[in-house]
Amino acid sequence: MTGRPALPRLHLLVPDPVLEDPDYRARLGPVVEAGGVAMALQLRARRTSARRLHEVAEWLVERAGGGGGHDRATLQGPTVIVNDRADVALAVGAGGVHLREDSMPPRDARAIVGPSVLLGRSVHATEAAKAFGRQVDYLILGAVHATRSHPGRAPLGVQALAGAVESSHAPVIAVGGITPERSASLAQTGAHGVAVLSSVWQATDPARAVARHLEALDEGQRREQIAGWPEGRVRTGGPACRPSSAE
Repeated sequence: MTGRPALPRLHLLVPDPVLEDPDYRARLGPVVEAGGVAMALQLRARRTSARRLHEVAEWLVERAGGGGGHDRATLQGPTVIVNDRADVALAVGAGGVHLREDSMPPRDARAIVGPSVLLGRSVHATEAAKAFGRQVDYLILGAVHATRSHPGRAPLGVQALAGAVESSHAPVIAVGGITPERSASLAQTGAHGVAVLSSVWQATDPARAVARHLEALDEGQRREQIAGWPEGRVRTGGPACRPSSAE
């Protein structure tokens, strides 16, 4: 993974209404400042035109500094991840590409984007986390809790998340019904982090909501260290990253 961006623990999904907003800079600016390098922005364009997606992604990459994901020494803002559109990600120098469950195979996406870009994939079952854990840099599992964005989908639950973390060889990020109050407890399952949508964009103060998620993740990490995770040990996912009984 030499040259790839570090994987942030907080992933903010940026949906079509934000991408298509003529004043998208005003909406994204405050959350970019609040999240900084500790956050990834996942541009999830399901109906947004390629032209607008390119415009927003390019603006975010320039604002973040460091050529998006390629010059870590000067990166000053969030890692920009483009969902599905590997062409747009490459064109703007984004730090990552995220694949939906119905996207191209990860090996083909890697052949397109090269070795220096983060590659992630969505999964909806523990078995899928195990199957794809060696093919990508991270997985997003959900919906962990009930969510209005997928009203007909039964939540997987926290135990399924813990099982995915245990079986995957890639870091697992939880999505679905994630509030700041839930972020800390989910971090204690061994999950690398959380991906959020409504709890930020429907908040009265989205920037403050981002800050609350980051604070909660920090608290969850502290609790986990107290419970026995060695301080300074980096979690990369899967059984290999678990502390042994001798530690």
